[in-house]
Amino acid sequence: MQIEKSYPCWNNPKMTDELCDKIENDEFYKNFLADKPSPELQLTVAISDQIGKLSEGIEQLSSALQKQVREQYGALLSQAKHAGTLNASIESISSHIETLRFGAERLRRQITVPYDMLATQTKVLGRLHEASHVLRQCARFLQVHKELERTSDLAEQASIVNELEGLMEDVDLTKIDFLREEIGTVTKAKQRLLKLANRDLFEGIQKNKPEQVGVCVRIFHNLKILPKCLNNVLETFSNYLKDAIKESFAGTDVAKLRKTGASSPAKERAHESRQLKAPGKAPTLTNSSNFRTKLWQALEWLFLDEMYGHCTQVLFLQKCLLELPLGDDFALAKQFDCKFWNNLEKQLISSFKSAQSHVTQSLQQGLPKLLSLARGLETKVDQHFTFGEKVFGSLEAGYLEKCANNFKVALVDVDFPNQEVIDALVRVASTELNAAIVDARLIDLVTGVLCVSNKDLWNKIERNVKLGTETQQVLDNPNVSQSLNITLANVIFYHHEAMNRLVKNLGTKFSALDASKRLTSSLVEGKTITMAILQPLIASIHSAVNVILLSMHREPGLNSNNISTAGPSLYMKELQDFIVRAWNTHILPFNDRTVIDEAARNLATRCIELFVQNLATIRPLSSAGRQRLKADCHHLESALKPIVPDLSLLGKSFRLLRAIASLYTVTPQELVEQTADVGGVVPPYIVLFMLFGYAGSDMTSPHVTAGWGNEKLLLWLESHSAERDRLELITGALQKYRTVIRQKNITQYDPIYPIVTNYLENVVKHLG
Repeated sequence: MQIEKSYPCWNNPKMTDELCDKIENDEFYKNFLADKPSPELQLTVAISDQIGKLSEGIEQLSSALQKQVREQYGALLSQAKHAGTLNASIESISSHIETLRFGAERLRRQITVPYDMLATQTKVLGRLHEASHVLRQCARFLQVHKELERTSDLAEQASIVNELEGLMEDVDLTKIDFLREEIGTVTKAKQRLLKLANRDLFEGIQKNKPEQVGVCVRIFHNLKILPKCLNNVLETFSNYLKDAIKESFAGTDVAKLRKTGASSPAKERAHESRQLKAPGKAPTLTNSSNFRTKLWQALEWLFLDEMYGHCTQVLFLQKCLLELPLGDDFALAKQFDCKFWNNLEKQLISSFKSAQSHVTQSLQQGLPKLLSLARGLETKVDQHFTFGEKVFGSLEAGYLEKCANNFKVALVDVDFPNQEVIDALVRVASTELNAAIVDARLIDLVTGVLCVSNKDLWNKIERNVKLGTETQQVLDNPNVSQSLNITLANVIFYHHEAMNRLVKNLGTKFSALDASKRLTSSLVEGKTITMAILQPLIASIHSAVNVILLSMHREPGLNSNNISTAGPSLYMKELQDFIVRAWNTHILPFNDRTVIDEAARNLATRCIELFVQNLATIRPLSSAGRQRLKADCHHLESALKPIVPDLSLLGKSFRLLRAIASLYTVTPQELVEQTADVGGVVPPYIVLFMLFGYAGSDMTSPHVTAGWGNEKLLLWLESHSAERDRLELITGALQKYRTVIRQKNITQYDPIYPIVTNYLENVVKHLG
């Protein structure tokens, strides 16, 4: 049944559609066309009927196929012919391929056979070349070896040995039997040269024999092992110094140490070094003065003998190195001293950190002595080697802690510092700074500790200072709080002077250091406390002076011609008495003359300023009143001389007082002419206020025009120091005066008005 699936009915597109549809749609045939035929249909239809039905279908298909063959007969014949032609072509191609394969095989044999012969000959030639090279190297080796036997110069022998080793490395000559004896000779020669060079190098370094050292260096250089040799020298020096530091920290006797020093013979040194490191030997651990004495003796030997000896040996070796033509090794020789010193510094740092506690304590407490030894070493080597700041850094903290404790002892349990406390603090400071002056960094650190102690002192003083209204009175004798403040301020001054003497006693070496400037500049903080105590008193005196000078406006008889011009005015007498009494009672007890003198100059300057301002604004005045006030100018000088003996130190303020004394009684026109120079001593606003004093009652003074009293005017002038602001106040008064004249229908201005306006215009023009 499965055969029927391959009939062209289902595959050939030229089969008639009717026959295909008929067979495919027939229930009987459909059962046979299915993948799984139905058994029910086969059982219901008889076998004979099935055979007949199938035969009928086959007949129909056969007829259809025959019809197709008849219709496509020509095409089928053409396809059959083409198939024969294709088979013939395929057979021809197969024949050609076989011929080509045979030719390729023959060509391969023609190429590979000569190639194999050439490869074999190349190997033979290579072996011949290798053999000839070995023979040439052997010949060269034997030739150079003869030169080794002939020469007696050690450096030349080293150069020859290096060349022979190069030949041996280029070609493995060790397997050649007839060269074994010569190769052994080369090996022994190298060992002999190295032994001699190592021995003579250290001997030449210790005995300062430049020729001997030069020969050894040339040997190492010619053997191409100079860098390794120099590293070995540095390592040897490091080991020697390590042992020396260890023995120094153990407090070994100096006499024994000197036998193993850098200047001792090499054999003795090596023997003693082994003896020092023998098992069972341990230093005696003690904090006794005997141990500390031995420790510092050993450290002195370590720095000034042992390290110095190694430094001189290193510099000597480097000098010998730099005198030779070393080629690529020259840079290494140039850095030889730096490498040595870096190793030494690292070794010291490591030794300080790993030292036993009692040794560390001794080193910390004696750090200035240790630094002195270090500076001594630097001096002996002409500063060619200098220790870095980090070398002794691990010891600084302990030493500074000791210094801080010493300073704290001077201030411990002190609530109210006095001169005895200051003396104790200065004694400690003198001891510590004198000890630390050997090193700029150390003395800077100690100065920092001293500054902290000074700050602690000032804090104790500041806690006792009394501030408030009770410390500001200047009309009576000093009360308890003021007396206490004076005592504290004098303690600060005593401390300030003691510190300055200390700096001076330490000499120019300390004065040239930054630590000196740091210490002296820090004293300003103490002076700040003094100023905080003194400032309220000075302010009270200024305030009282202001009140007394304001009473000038209430001085009787200034507008009368019957007033006497002899003697000072009442306010001036009061001012003279007050200044002398207040200054002597409240200010002179302070011992800090610098602060007092500065305060005196400031007070005198302010007195003159207030006096001139009041003098310029007072009105009305008679001629006799002007003469009285002119005399008061001279009396003011007498009042100020007790606090400022040389008034010329006041500069412009003193010249202003003298100028006012000469100008106060002149006419308005003369006043303008004599003050025409805007940049003169007398300020323009003072001149203008004085001109207002000559005017009538309608032309009121600027502050009166503004509705101010004299006291408010002085406050305003103090807060408005710019000349332009003060001139604007006067300009406003003149504008209001013109308004008043128009309102009152007055036909003429006050005679002083044009003088004032012309002067004001001139001043404004110059001010720009």
